[in-house]
Amino acid sequence: MEFVGDYQFKATALEVWLALNDTEVLKHTIPGCDTMVRVTPTDYAGHVTVKLGPLTAGFDGTISLSELDPPASYRISVEAQGTIAARAAGSARVRLTDIPGGSILHYEAETELGGRLAAIGAKFVRGTASRYADKFFARFAQAMEERAATTS
Repeated sequence: MEFVGDYQFKATALEVWLALNDTEVLKHTIPGCDTMVRVTPTDYAGHVTVKLGPLTAGFDGTISLSELDPPASYRISVEAQGTIAARAAGSARVRLTDIPGGSILHYEAETELGGRLAAIGAKFVRGTASRYADKFFARFAQAMEERAATTS
C-alpha cells in the first residue's frame, strides 16, 4: 500500500525535525505508543497497541532513519511484529520545507502487511492507517505548539 500526505506546522523545518527525533515527543504523539527508546542516534525501538475494528493488536517494532539531510529530509523505515501473528513493514521518504509562518512536511510511504493483518483486508487497514496518521499529525502539531509556547 502507498500513502502520500502533507501536513503544515506553525514551526520551522528545524524545529519539526528536532521534535521528530525526540523520543518523548514521539511517545506522546504516536497513537497507542506504550514505549519508545532510542537505541542508537538513528534507531529506535518501541511498542504500540492498535485497534483494528474488533481486534486490538500489540506490535513490537524498530524504526531506522537513513538518507539523513537535516533538517530537509530523511527516510524512515519501520518493522513490527504483532501479538496476533501479524507483521508490518514500511518506509517513508519525509521532506520538510520552510514556508512563511511555519513549515510543510511531505511524506511518501509504502507498507507491506503479513499474517492475520494482511487477511483483514487492505481497504480496512488503509482506512485505519490513514486515521492513525491523521491522529499522529494532529497530536504532533499540538506538541509543536506547546514546545513553542515554552520556548517563547
